[in-house]
Amino acid sequence: MSEVVEEKYFASPNVPESWAAPVFSDLFTSISTSGKKIKQRDYKSSGKIPVVDQGEAFIGGYTDDESLVIEVNDPIIVFGDHTRVFKFLRHDFAPGADGTKILEPSEALDRRYAFYACKAARFPDKGYSRHFSFLKKIKVPVAPLNEQRRIVEKIDTLFARLDKGGEAVREVQKLLTRYRQSVLKSAVTGQLTKSDRSGWEAVELGSLLEDIRYGTAKKCSYKLANTAVLRIPNVVGGKISLDDIKYTDLTESESDKLALELGDILIVRSNGSANLVARGAVVREEAVGMSFAGYLIRLRVDQDRILPDYLQMSMAAPQTRALIERQARSTSGVHNINSGEVKAIAVELPPVPEQIEIMAAVDDALQKIVDLESWCETELKRSASLRQSILKDAFAGKLVPQDPNDEPVSELLARIQAERPKKLPKTRKQKAKV
Repeated sequence: MSEVVEEKYFASPNVPESWAAPVFSDLFTSISTSGKKIKQRDYKSSGKIPVVDQGEAFIGGYTDDESLVIEVNDPIIVFGDHTRVFKFLRHDFAPGADGTKILEPSEALDRRYAFYACKAARFPDKGYSRHFSFLKKIKVPVAPLNEQRRIVEKIDTLFARLDKGGEAVREVQKLLTRYRQSVLKSAVTGQLTKSDRSGWEAVELGSLLEDIRYGTAKKCSYKLANTAVLRIPNVVGGKISLDDIKYTDLTESESDKLALELGDILIVRSNGSANLVARGAVVREEAVGMSFAGYLIRLRVDQDRILPDYLQMSMAAPQTRALIERQARSTSGVHNINSGEVKAIAVELPPVPEQIEIMAAVDDALQKIVDLESWCETELKRSASLRQSILKDAFAGKLVPQDPNDEPVSELLARIQAERPKKLPKTRKQKAKV
């Protein structure tokens, strides 16, 4: 069955009569990188020579070792054997070590056309396995050379419009991120609800807690046991996710101490990213009774004095985050916050009725932000889909009209072959007479 599925990738495409569809390996030559590859651990953050590898980022890092340079006179293409990423290179570079293939297009291809043909290529996705063996076998639609140039000009024009729209959407995303922070900042200072701040008090978080507790250090696994355990991956974006649950066996006493109740707050105690330390989520109905792992801290608040959602929002406010991250940062690479530091966090505490009013305003503002963020994501996906549609039409001969005066590809390939210098026949070496 798998052979039938994969055959679709290697069949000849339907192309106009003046086109051809040679095999990829007949159109591209692989340039050797022997002795020139640089391992990722040797990348520098700056340097004379950019390192280009198979990663999504155009430049992976830098090196100063000139012996590793691949000189680029005419543009070439870099292919990620594992990632299936294509890059168009116009400048000298050093190749990354793992999975970096350098491809030289045939004379029958406009260099930019060759790159777009690669981007439009359909070949099996084998995850992080190697893909070049599949890429070599696909058929590549090749238009007459003049038509290739018209196709490239049209693609560039359409992609430039999409790029301009994408830049505008990404700018909106940046503004929304800043606006979100502004909402949280103004909420905990009373500005969002135009509060006169009468009845507010400055307190330490510890005075608002009924209990603060670290999670279990017992090993968890996907094997079903008596207690579901929430971990750092379950505290996502200010909410608790139950998509990836592990389990452990707890004694009745341990379970009683660690069982989550409605309104508890789980925060991250330790993480490689300081930005995630003390990020938290309020426990809702679906997580009640579950336990939690040792890299999390449970806060059980006095709900007569502070709403759990208000406290979580307050801890996410930019002025609070700045203090937490400064305190949590460590030169070891693992950033932490302990229970004493959590208790010492300063909280501006309005009366509960005002907390309710503030949270209603925050929820309303954040929902509008979420809706706009969703729109941005939809627009970016639509843009990506349009790019694929443009490429599909381009390499089916539908993007620009054919010109009967263009030299057919069959004649172009024959002419290129005829113009190549013929290889001299090899001669046997005669044995020396003795």
